[in-house]
Amino acid sequence: MKTPKVSIILPCYNVAQFMEPMFTSLRNQTMKDIEIICVDDKSTDDTIKKIRDFIKSDNRIRLYKLNKNTGASHARNYGLKKSNGKYVCFLDPDDYIDNDFIEKLYKSITKTKSDVAKARFKVGDKYWKTHELVKENYLCFSSEHCSAMYNKKFLLENNILYPEDVITGEDAVFLSNLVLHTNKIITIDNADYHYIRREGSLDAKKLSHKMVLARIKMLDYKLQMLREHEFDTYTDKIIFIQRHILNHFCYAVDPKRISESDKNLLVKWFINNRKAVYTDI
Repeated sequence: MKTPKVSIILPCYNVAQFMEPMFTSLRNQTMKDIEIICVDDKSTDDTIKKIRDFIKSDNRIRLYKLNKNTGASHARNYGLKKSNGKYVCFLDPDDYIDNDFIEKLYKSITKTKSDVAKARFKVGDKYWKTHELVKENYLCFSSEHCSAMYNKKFLLENNILYPEDVITGEDAVFLSNLVLHTNKIITIDNADYHYIRREGSLDAKKLSHKMVLARIKMLDYKLQMLREHEFDTYTDKIIFIQRHILNHFCYAVDPKRISESDKNLLVKWFINNRKAVYTDI
């Protein structure tokens, strides 16, 4: 079998009723030389059955079944290990992409020899602002990880993986690690990743105490990166602090999404770490 140019990695957990748009968009991609790696994270619904149905009409799909539910980070890392493409995309199975998304990102990343090619991130009829910020400074790539294509060799050589001990915000840790190892990110203005916000998704409901603790662990990861990294300029350091730490802290401390006790817990975290965050500012 011919080695694919791009591997699409999909962590799948109880998404049977939401997968059709993504798999339709993958089936209709203008670039055909891809593989689609589905890592089932011990689903309890008909997710595996749906994937097997998709395989009947698309032999580029490969299904891997994990023995226990381990979370999206492990599923993505597992998919990366199993991938054969020189370039990879980490998509979510309940969203979808433009039909020429893969082709445009592939042409851009290979032509410019970049580590990352990033498309726009669309929610409904609105584009999130991160894309425009990344165009101005690559260090602003602090969210929208699904909207990009990555050089697999670059990720592995720099140990840029999803942290498996973080159950929410793992993508933010992945991107913080990413920007500290590259300055080669190309942005694509005519390809869209379509994010579908559904009732019950993590960003649409209150955070449990367990989730708040996971957010704190995510922030701890970022704080450690800040302490260990030597930035080229003072401005770069400020951008990293603002985009990768303060913005994610403010998101986590949203009073509409957490209890009063958890809000106090996050504020305590900030007070205890304020010296590291505000060093030389």
